[in-house]
Amino acid sequence: MALTAPAPLRVDAGRAPLVRATLDTPGTRNRLDDDMLTALTGALTAAEAAEGAEVFVLDATGDTFCSGIALGEADRDGWQPRLTAVHHLLQRLADSPLVTVAVVDGAATGGGVGLAAACDHVIAGPRASFRMTEVLLGLVPAVILPVVAERTGRHRAFSLALGAQHVTAEQAADIGLADQRTDDCGQELRLLLRRLRAADHGAVRALKRYRRELFPAPEGHAERAVRAVAERLRDQRVHERLNTFHRQGLIP
Repeated sequence: MALTAPAPLRVDAGRAPLVRATLDTPGTRNRLDDDMLTALTGALTAAEAAEGAEVFVLDATGDTFCSGIALGEADRDGWQPRLTAVHHLLQRLADSPLVTVAVVDGAATGGGVGLAAACDHVIAGPRASFRMTEVLLGLVPAVILPVVAERTGRHRAFSLALGAQHVTAEQAADIGLADQRTDDCGQELRLLLRRLRAADHGAVRALKRYRRELFPAPEGHAERAVRAVAERLRDQRVHERLNTFHRQGLIP
């Protein structure tokens, strides 16, 4: 049994209480373009409504978990809705009544780091790496910085962004960006599911609600993120930089 999903995503709901959503556009390094954002949001909504669903797992095909927002398409007309959609998706993953899990066994860059960090639990496989690359492109990681900071602490997140630091799976586990580093993502996921099955699901949902009450999302964050990116995109040199990287195939 599979939930209906748009082409960028494969969704399997046949192994309750697990719903697995697999990013499946390796040709674009699983970038967060408009189709992918719509697919992910729709898959999460469907999973939350599915009878017996308790855990929503994100993983990916190919060598890249997610290359982040489709920066090659960032233009004066199209970037704002896409940025806002990323913000809403990250908030949905954090606030979902389901336990959200990212299984990262490839490169997560830019918004891909935020996609993983927004989840309740992150499993990092042997090929996993994390890098906030925005400053290299002339941008700032305005949308993802809060969810990364919630995991690593504010200054650590700022430092990772400032230096566009490459973080290995082992380092990610050390700083809290990942919850486990493992050589066998499947086995680690099974162990996590076993622990979750032993817990009362109502209590798990209540715990997630209480966490958000204790640590609410920054008020007005979406608007601030849009302003921060708009400021950078007013610089024509940033557009030229993005276009150059896109032509060279360095960003999808």
